[in-house]
Amino acid sequence: MPESNNESASNIGAALFQSSDSFAVEFMDKVRLIHEHFDKDNDGFLNFEELSSLQLITSGAEMDGSSFGMICQALGCKPSQGLGLDALKLTYAAQGANVDEDYEKVFQASTTGPKKKADGNDEDDGVIEVGDGGVIDISPDA
Repeated sequence: MPESNNESASNIGAALFQSSDSFAVEFMDKVRLIHEHFDKDNDGFLNFEELSSLQLITSGAEMDGSSFGMICQALGCKPSQGLGLDALKLTYAAQGANVDEDYEKVFQASTTGPKKKADGNDEDDGVIEVGDGGVIDISPDA
């Protein structure tokens, strides 16, 4: 019996990513986090809307249905389901794809947000916050 498209991607993905090397682990973790972030319906696949959102955030380009169909076909995925995690790993393993850059773009809000100081206070000196009365300067010099 021939393998299904998803089994085929899984076998190729497993062969490419069987490594205990920390680089491979970090790569797989980043791809998994990106996949989970965009898999809004939690079905394990990135459908057209979900993959379109990923592409828009990472490249600024919009995806059309025809491109989605070609991507699915090239990766052996069913367009009715979309890309599974292994298919997304294969996409990022391809030349020209950069999981580190895309990870930073997707999660930049969490990496550039306010950092907590050692005392647990996340307010920075000179920060201006908006309160009920409008903009309030809460810097120590105010």
